[in-house]
Amino acid sequence: MNKETFEQIIKVTENDLKNINNYSAKDALKDAAKKALKRATTNRDPMFWPAGLLLLGLSEAAFSPSGNASSLIDKASRDEITQCIGSYLDKWIKDGEEVSFVDDSLAGLALISMYENTGERRYHHGAVKIANYLAQCPKNSEESIIYNPSKGNDLIYADGAGQSAMYLSRYASVFHKKNAMALAAKQLLNFNEKGLDARSGLPYHAFSLEKDMKQGIIGWGRAVGWLMMGYSELLAGLEREYSEGNDASGESLLKNTADKIMSQYYTLMKTVISYQRPDGGFSWLLPATEGEPDTSATAMIAYSMAVWMRSGAFHAHAKDLAEDVKKAVSGAGDFLLAKTDNGSVLHALSSCEDIAVHRQIYDHFPWGQGSTLALLSII
Repeated sequence: MNKETFEQIIKVTENDLKNINNYSAKDALKDAAKKALKRATTNRDPMFWPAGLLLLGLSEAAFSPSGNASSLIDKASRDEITQCIGSYLDKWIKDGEEVSFVDDSLAGLALISMYENTGERRYHHGAVKIANYLAQCPKNSEESIIYNPSKGNDLIYADGAGQSAMYLSRYASVFHKKNAMALAAKQLLNFNEKGLDARSGLPYHAFSLEKDMKQGIIGWGRAVGWLMMGYSELLAGLEREYSEGNDASGESLLKNTADKIMSQYYTLMKTVISYQRPDGGFSWLLPATEGEPDTSATAMIAYSMAVWMRSGAFHAHAKDLAEDVKKAVSGAGDFLLAKTDNGSVLHALSSCEDIAVHRQIYDHFPWGQGSTLALLSII
């Protein structure tokens, strides 16, 4: 990757974020047609997960690029990215800091990054707002966060488990909140126990504790990506607490849970790598290795593994897998660059409309763009 390519990807990501909430007359007509067909319509929540992935990519580029990526971006560019992130978050803050969905937690990572790098208290306040929402929102009897309680079910989605675990882990690590780290761990431990397919080791999209049932397809790429991103961020948080001697996550969590979390992540990484395509990508449905590749799933999965490598978290537990992980991440990076045109990441699968409803539309979407920038910024 050269400087021009990296700058182009950043520019497109910034533009996607600036325009993500534009709602045209054409969009309104499309939503009307979708509503008539009882299909999902546009979610206009400014903190929803597509914006969250764009913010994640920009945050990694501005605040924590790797040595290689760091040499490709100058201070003026970093300041511009920071201003773009800040402007977007400041509008949300000015509009009342509404938190409506578990998905909003992903965008909250940018609030924490902005607070860490600017010291501005308003970002801390926004981060607390999201943490309080996750602490108080409906959960099942095992404390898994119900994805969309307004539908009257108790479904726990891989999306929600991974996103909330990411946010709670970072929030706990930065602000030394023991309960947040414990809640993050529960999301992943519970999904591993109740939401994985016993034969393949891949996750279903969701599970219901009340019905004792798993739902959705097995091995949907982005579901795998969400869970893996949750695991790597939690492990990074536990590693930071351990290495700094803070033990803010609690003695029992560090001693009794960290090894279990790493063991689960190790198994998941090993399983997922076995499904990587010869071209370095991952398919929209992981076992469909001869089907359509998905840049969003590829970037999310590889980003998680890159975060794990960067953090140094519990590497002694996975020495035998380290080289395979490095090759998988490198291959994914090459695949994503090959799918990028003038900074625009192409061939991402369209949004999931419901459980097991994955329309086979591949194009430029915010989730492919943001997750690719996040990955390329740290490998």
